[in-house]
Amino acid sequence: MFSLKGKNAFITGGTAGIGRAVAERFKRAGAEVVIVGRRREGEAIGKEIGAQFIRTDVSDEEQVLQALARAEEKLGKLDVLVNNAGLENTGPTIEKSSSHELHRVFALNLDGVYYGLKHGPGRLNDGGSIINTSSVSALVHTPRYGQYAATKAAVISLTKTAALELAPRCIRVNAVCPGGIRTDMLPDKYPWSKVVEILCPMGRVGVTDDVVGLYHFLAADESSYITGQSISVDGGLLAGVGSGVLSTLTHAAVVALRQRLRSSASRR
Repeated sequence: MFSLKGKNAFITGGTAGIGRAVAERFKRAGAEVVIVGRRREGEAIGKEIGAQFIRTDVSDEEQVLQALARAEEKLGKLDVLVNNAGLENTGPTIEKSSSHELHRVFALNLDGVYYGLKHGPGRLNDGGSIINTSSVSALVHTPRYGQYAATKAAVISLTKTAALELAPRCIRVNAVCPGGIRTDMLPDKYPWSKVVEILCPMGRVGVTDDVVGLYHFLAADESSYITGQSISVDGGLLAGVGSGVLSTLTHAAVVALRQRLRSSASRR
């Protein structure tokens, strides 16, 4: 069950974080894998994984075309396409943001997925699987994440449309929406980590092992009737308010009440 033996996979952003973890998981499950990314050390990373590497900037349409063609030359027709490359940005509010930053984030997070969906199906076998990496930021919003959240919401929209368009070929298209996952984007000492721990009902930041199983399932034949879905892996974040949030709010309320009582007593 869930074997990927005999399947050829193409993974963007495969040199680090979730993309690399997915590539390693696919290899263990028997797939042949091509990873693409912009890192100069990608060749060495590919050898460590047992995958082939094609240096590619997915925000460049011509480079995506060439990478897909080279991947087919190396492996043959593809069975799995993972549009994962992306970057996270936090910064000023929408009002104070720059158009340069907007275009930079959109070019990688959205254009890269669009080019994969546009040119990837021509390299895929019928019955294949396309998996796009979105984010819970597409579904629950916070200040200063406007550009990033917009791109990830657009990825979900493209996923649903592509699922409808590719259904006649039985190519399924789904999106994975990770929550806070420990990668280069969310390192150990990053201040946002503590916020994630409080907001997440499970009380911790996720790790790549928490999310790669879903990519594996969506790549396998056992998911052949699942398409057009966006599935969150977020430790319960979207389910509602967890005990960590309640405890923090209760503590803050108690502190505020004590301060108010002290202030009232001092005025007497």
